[in-house]
Amino acid sequence: MSTPTTTTSTAIASPLKRLPIDHPLVAYFVIAFAGAWLTVLPLVLSKTGLGVFSFTLPTLPFLMLGALAGPTLAAFVVTAAQRGKVGVWQLLRRYVQWRVGIQWYLLVLIVQPLVILLGLSVWLGAAPLFALVQQWPLIFTFYLPLVLTFLFIGGPLGEEPGWRGFALPRLQQQYGALLGSLILGTLWAIWHLPGFFGGWLGSFTFPVCSGEIIAALAVSIIVTWVYNNTQGSILIAILFHAASNAAVSLAAHLVPPGFPRSGLVPFILASNGVGVTAYGVCALLIIIFTRGRLSYKSDRIAQLVETPQIVEMPLTNG
Repeated sequence: MSTPTTTTSTAIASPLKRLPIDHPLVAYFVIAFAGAWLTVLPLVLSKTGLGVFSFTLPTLPFLMLGALAGPTLAAFVVTAAQRGKVGVWQLLRRYVQWRVGIQWYLLVLIVQPLVILLGLSVWLGAAPLFALVQQWPLIFTFYLPLVLTFLFIGGPLGEEPGWRGFALPRLQQQYGALLGSLILGTLWAIWHLPGFFGGWLGSFTFPVCSGEIIAALAVSIIVTWVYNNTQGSILIAILFHAASNAAVSLAAHLVPPGFPRSGLVPFILASNGVGVTAYGVCALLIIIFTRGRLSYKSDRIAQLVETPQIVEMPLTNG
């Protein structure tokens, strides 16, 4: 009687074990969503979220654990199943891949906040830029410390090893750079959905969600272009994400004191109009100047996806 049971369980377990190998992207996204959403579920159900339970919980630890239990865990689990220790080691090495050219650090850390402020100036005029000129020490006392803070307590460190480190090269290889970026940006935006019900991303409204999705698509295109030009550096992707969060905070800090709290402009800003404007224009320019390729090189991306084969040299008698 024991033999059929063993055979049946083996037959059931085998497809599950084969899923990361045969369908790595499917396995990755299933784990990334399930791991993160289950982790933050207590927050969503708590008093600060849907109010199903009367207790309150600290938000930050759950968000940090959610990012690690989602995209990061998914990246390492599927990489280990598909490529073994060699693949895991290569993924870890890209965390510290810093020799990419100083221009990319300047773009990520210095140009990015200027782009965000230009996006804000579309709606508020030149006042935010003048405020930055007058209060330039904020770059060192407010913005750069925030970048360092977001590296560790925000989503970048937990998210980017999965989104860009694992999923992006495979999506590019399968669908091309532009379509792969749009697929990733859409799933990335949907992954944040619990934040609207848990209270840490604001209220769930159609304009706000639409703005988040459009901004995520634009950012995804830009990060893909940066990623392809930095040989798949996870470090640069993490820095971009952290600097983006810090740049938005800096822009909010430079909003004029007499800024109206009602009307069209506040509505646009609340709907992530700054991100849509700033990143949207940059994404369109990158698409135009790279002709939609986003600096994609198939041979370079293949090196990030395929496990190098160890070639054994034949022994000779000298």
